[in-house]
Amino acid sequence: MNAVRAIFIKQMNDLPRNVSITLLFILYPAMSYIMGQVMGDVVPFVAMFTAMFVGSTPMIAMCNTVAEDREYKSIRFLVIAGVKPLQYLFGLAIFAISMSLLPLSVFAYQSGYTGVTLFHFFLITVSGCIVSAILGASIGIMSKNVQQATAIYSPVMLLLALMPPIAAVNENIARIGEFIYSYQTFIFMFNPEAGINRPLLVIFANLAILLIFFVAVYKKKGLRG
Repeated sequence: MNAVRAIFIKQMNDLPRNVSITLLFILYPAMSYIMGQVMGDVVPFVAMFTAMFVGSTPMIAMCNTVAEDREYKSIRFLVIAGVKPLQYLFGLAIFAISMSLLPLSVFAYQSGYTGVTLFHFFLITVSGCIVSAILGASIGIMSKNVQQATAIYSPVMLLLALMPPIAAVNENIARIGEFIYSYQTFIFMFNPEAGINRPLLVIFANLAILLIFFVAVYKKKGLRG
């Protein structure tokens, strides 16, 4: 656990210098607040930007960090220092999820959630962020550098982030969105009284599939570099 904690602390120390990743955790809550104030109806915008955040931010944070560390050979030095590859990835994942808690808290506050609904909100969104982080780690491992990582995750990010608002007005897209974790976050926030059984089922199915994908990529590529 010392190695995992060291990776987490390293990422926290690097955060002020990594402006692009820092902005990722600020952008969506800020846009949600501004749009809610301008348009007057906060619920649709909070639901939309929460789903967009869950579907994209942890993924990009993980992907960019792994790809950058591979490109600049930082992982090699960490391994020499005694950090195992899986400890490195686990430390990054803890950092990405921990950083996500503050924006998620802002979304929950904007939505006015309390009690059981608040618990359900964090259960859904944090589970979605974990899925997103695993996907980001997989893409980062697949990529030789940040440029290649960006080329791979950009269409994936557009799918995950734009699926919820598009599916809200298109029934055909909504049928596809039913199987995607970011859209299930969106659905829950529009109707939290409907419960969390279906959203969690879809999110955990996504988690299982992406874990299999991650294991396959890790076995093939590892963290060479």
